[in-house]
Amino acid sequence: MTRALPAAAARFGPSSRRLVILAVALAAGLCACGQAPPVPELPHFATAPMRIVPASSAAVDMVCALVVPERIAGLPAQAADYSGLGARGAEGEAYLRRPQFQAYAAEPLLALSPDLVLADNWQLADTTARLREAGVPVVALTSLESLADVRETFLVLGRLLGVEERARAEVAALDVRVTALAAGAERRRGHSALAYSNGGAGGWVAGAGTAADEWIRLAGLTNAAADRVGHQRCSFEELLAMDPDLLVVSGPATFDRKGATESLLRAEPALAGLRALSGRHLIVLPAWLYDTVSQHVVTAAEALARGADVALGSP
Repeated sequence: MTRALPAAAARFGPSSRRLVILAVALAAGLCACGQAPPVPELPHFATAPMRIVPASSAAVDMVCALVVPERIAGLPAQAADYSGLGARGAEGEAYLRRPQFQAYAAEPLLALSPDLVLADNWQLADTTARLREAGVPVVALTSLESLADVRETFLVLGRLLGVEERARAEVAALDVRVTALAAGAERRRGHSALAYSNGGAGGWVAGAGTAADEWIRLAGLTNAAADRVGHQRCSFEELLAMDPDLLVVSGPATFDRKGATESLLRAEPALAGLRALSGRHLIVLPAWLYDTVSQHVVTAAEALARGADVALGSP
């Protein structure tokens, strides 16, 4: 599960997730050196999998948009906090009532008798190897930080899970929402936004190629860190030099009930001159949404667009 890692490592470590949409879980050596292997064939099923285990927040979001709860053999416990299921009301609760496991480990996953595990490619290679040795197909979702990745992954999952029509409908619905965002983007054109995090041990910003860069651009704003690639360290001096119109931060989460970034920004005298702070242009997204690497990049863009319209329209 993505959020089983420490939050800073999960969100802000250097990003090497690029290009490959779906691949059978990578060998440990290839992951370690950052070398991209050829895309292998996906598993072939005589009948569609009926005991699916999505083992990461991205997998939870995408799979649970495509199949009914009864086809989910189990979910990571962190899905309650770090997927979009909690925002789906009673519908989401039906998925969250499925059996849960605490960590991506072979024993608890095998106890669920899965016929397919969907994970992230960074998850423990040893666990993936043990699952495959036990005859369980494991497919890794990678690079779900762009809308193009999400669209393609939905279509591939549709074929893999036997729900192609549902997958096409999900893609079409996303396209409608993106069109609506574009229609209202002109009033935000020319304004900059920055996704910033600082838990007290130094700041990080989201540059090009990140999910945050995608939802900033979908909202019709310019990413103030677009000249950087991936998640990068950012000093106070650099933050002051960027001086974005809008600062976007994560709200409180399980590991951070107080919203450390917002608290630090408001308490640090050296940052008082930032336009986003002096003009009350600080936008707080729910932690699961700020952190999303799934179809909810569109949901995050919609939330940012609403917040930006309020902030930029205020005196």
